[in-house]
Amino acid sequence: MITAILFIISFAIVAWGQPHISPLLSVLASCLGFALFWISLFRIQGKKNRFIYAALWFFAVQLVQLSWLASPTYQGTYIYFVYLALSLWLGVQFGVLPLFLPKKAPVRFRRILGIASLWTLMEWGRLFILCGFAWNPVGLSMTGFSIGGQFASIVGVFGLSFLVMVVNFLAVNLVTTRTKKALSAFGGFLIFPYLFGAAHIEYHDSQQKQKEPYHVALIQTALLPDQKQPYSGKEEKYVHPFLQWHHIISYIKEHHTKDLDLIVLPEYALPFSSHATVYPLTQIKQILGNELGDLDQLLEDPLAEIRGGEWFVSNALLIQALANHYGAEVVIGLDAEDGDKNYNAAFHFIPEGNEIFRYEKRVLLPLAEYLPFSFLKPLVARYGILNFFSHGKEAKITNGKHPISLSVCYEECFPHIMRNGRQKGAELFVNVTNDGWYPFSRLPEQHFIHGRVRAIENGVPLLRACNTGITAGVDSLGRTVARFENNEGKFELERGALYVPLDLYAFSTLYTFWGDALILILSLGCLVFLRDWKENPLAEKRSLT
Repeated sequence: MITAILFIISFAIVAWGQPHISPLLSVLASCLGFALFWISLFRIQGKKNRFIYAALWFFAVQLVQLSWLASPTYQGTYIYFVYLALSLWLGVQFGVLPLFLPKKAPVRFRRILGIASLWTLMEWGRLFILCGFAWNPVGLSMTGFSIGGQFASIVGVFGLSFLVMVVNFLAVNLVTTRTKKALSAFGGFLIFPYLFGAAHIEYHDSQQKQKEPYHVALIQTALLPDQKQPYSGKEEKYVHPFLQWHHIISYIKEHHTKDLDLIVLPEYALPFSSHATVYPLTQIKQILGNELGDLDQLLEDPLAEIRGGEWFVSNALLIQALANHYGAEVVIGLDAEDGDKNYNAAFHFIPEGNEIFRYEKRVLLPLAEYLPFSFLKPLVARYGILNFFSHGKEAKITNGKHPISLSVCYEECFPHIMRNGRQKGAELFVNVTNDGWYPFSRLPEQHFIHGRVRAIENGVPLLRACNTGITAGVDSLGRTVARFENNEGKFELERGALYVPLDLYAFSTLYTFWGDALILILSLGCLVFLRDWKENPLAEKRSLT
């Protein structure tokens, strides 16, 4: 009975202990949620039984945390298989950890370090080896409040995962021994990152000097996939591109009295690729009037093309006109064609600029954006996915007033991808996203939490513009400056332009300097402590920590 109660309580704390659901519960998960599970696990005898018990527990946790995946509206019913298979695979990984536990508590400190290291390496390994999946490392539970996440500026999110595991095992020792030594060990590891966070925030707040903020308008169109482009059988939902453009202009005009420095539109902000000349100029002028100024001065290849005696213009021409008209730099996500290759890209336009900067997305989603295996082509074709993107090759920094590192959607969940931009001199992260493929789910909030941690890791402010998602501005300490409050529960999404007066204060961090190398070297070194896992359990009792 006690085992079942601990199983359920620990499951509830960890599964729902995420920053976007409950910051308080996430803090509890980071220091006690796993500990309650480990205590229940010590009541289970036999390696096989422990493996199954732990795997099923973490499988259940992932079913909650990844519940946004179970959304077949645009993905098709096969997404249920992906959801279950991925959750089970993560559960199996977690099930390996009990194989290195002693038969009884307490757990020796060096073994705690070994198990924490093993889990940290498995989490990091997901990015490259195990499944290419970056969501929800357990270290995110420390970021419910800005103060708790600041240690990521030294060790990154995987370093936070290491700390979460260590603190929870020390909590097991405290509960099972109730000694001052166990209390001091638990208290020290628990409090240290928060003391560091408080000092870190206080120091950098004192370093910021009063200066004119960076004036930004972040556009959230709030259009679902079948509204942005025609779907077979759902043509009535499609919003005509002329109307989409009209809405975007009207959103920006709400802030026409402000001297904007930057306008950001989301990923795949408009139908058609960037330079496809699809809009008849006469019709554009009729619909938009003079809202974009004089378009005639931009009528030249490759932004426009004359066919049958009539000019046709592209999204790129209209965006350049937007930048010229408002005297503001513009970032937008659009598809791009380059010979026989297609890219999911982000573009940067400078007022009166002669060149258009383009960044190509490097981390593509399997099946939706690239085809990992050719035999899957008939499967995805059933859902209208016929064309795929090529991978981008490198981080790029814009050449505007402030150097900006652009990222597209899921890329901001990969610490090393975002770090590349900071290493190249970025003073600002700008992410363009479309989370509309999983509408009215927890995905947008979980995605936002990842982006917020990237700002902390690199000491750089972050701007996010989403079709549907969390459009927001975040400072270099991971604190939200402004955001749209989408009411996902009531199927309501805010649309319009979010005005953000952003402080561009940025600072160098140790994480930018050494990335994940520090925590990986530490973890690899601590794996040696797993060698003595068959030693006499009585030896464990001689150590209270």
